[in-house]
Amino acid sequence: MKRSIVTVCIFSAMLLGLAILNLTTPIKAFSENENRYLKQLPDFSWEGLFAGKYTPALDDFVIDQFAYRDTWVGVKTMSERILLRNSSGGAYFARDGSVIEMFDNVDRERFSRNLTFVSGLADIVRESNGVRTTVMLVPTQSMIRSHMLPPFAPEADQRGMLDEAASTLAGSAVFIDVSDRLLSHRDEYIFYKTDHHWTSLGAYYSYNSMRSQLGRREKSIDNFRLELLTTEFYGTTWSKASLYSVPPDTIIAYISRDVAEIGALHIEYGDGESFSNSFYECSFLDTKDKFSVFLNGNHSVTRITTGKENGRRLLVVKDSFANNFTQFLISDYEEVILLDPRYFRESYAQFAVDNDITDMLVLYSLKGFASDANLFYLTA
Repeated sequence: MKRSIVTVCIFSAMLLGLAILNLTTPIKAFSENENRYLKQLPDFSWEGLFAGKYTPALDDFVIDQFAYRDTWVGVKTMSERILLRNSSGGAYFARDGSVIEMFDNVDRERFSRNLTFVSGLADIVRESNGVRTTVMLVPTQSMIRSHMLPPFAPEADQRGMLDEAASTLAGSAVFIDVSDRLLSHRDEYIFYKTDHHWTSLGAYYSYNSMRSQLGRREKSIDNFRLELLTTEFYGTTWSKASLYSVPPDTIIAYISRDVAEIGALHIEYGDGESFSNSFYECSFLDTKDKFSVFLNGNHSVTRITTGKENGRRLLVVKDSFANNFTQFLISDYEEVILLDPRYFRESYAQFAVDNDITDMLVLYSLKGFASDANLFYLTA
């Protein structure tokens, strides 16, 4: 009897201690480790409570704001590894010791609608001012490095999605399928081991695949000077699992040697919010979000003016996979302008007219494209 009372007291003391710890821990707005904004305390209303909306929002707040959340995630992951589980927090434990983001659920209706929006915009800009559109949807690491996934790991039919994209866009845009090129280099360092993005090497191979499919000469690796930016990068996939045994990634810049043609860069972020003369914002190398070294992360508008005078102006409709890909594009165009549909809300067709756009590239990861709820703005 005494033992039971002692057990109950200890357990109650632990619960009380955790409650006090959570109540006294400051509320955080942003998780640098997960690179996302955290849920905040929802406003209470009787209407929300009876509608069943308040309690789930409160649960999300408690989960996001739990004291020492990152440490507990790491403990959970180590426990799952000990129990021989093959995934945690939306990431697979790969056979080579890396972590690979899952892509097992797809809203195919949204994916099809997004293809229709892209096709519609391509038709509009071609008919209005002769803009040529190219579309690249990058398959995820889980498809390209599927040989590293745990046995029987469920994954989306990315091959079928790429085929649907090619069929839907036929006649409106040139669809660039980079899957074969990436698969042929799948054992090289073309995806980060702790992040969902491709590396500069993966982007380089895909850039050449695009040039080849457009009938242009591929560029030798000797056209670029490789510069090591950091060897201490832990990305968002690692943050989902916090598997401490995974070594950090390396980020490398591919700097064009065509300095005489490109000249000095002038880069404008947002609506004149900030300016730079460098493609690489090295201040991010001292933060968790080191991938934002490429083009200062994501902005509604990023305008890059080069010294190349060929009259070609490229509009890139993109997600973050375009950020390190663009380092290869700046040697081909007089101006490169990137629009991110997550933040840009104006008319894309009118923007193309106002900025004398000659070419348009839609560049997304396949997973990001399939889930983006903002692409209807392309034809709005």
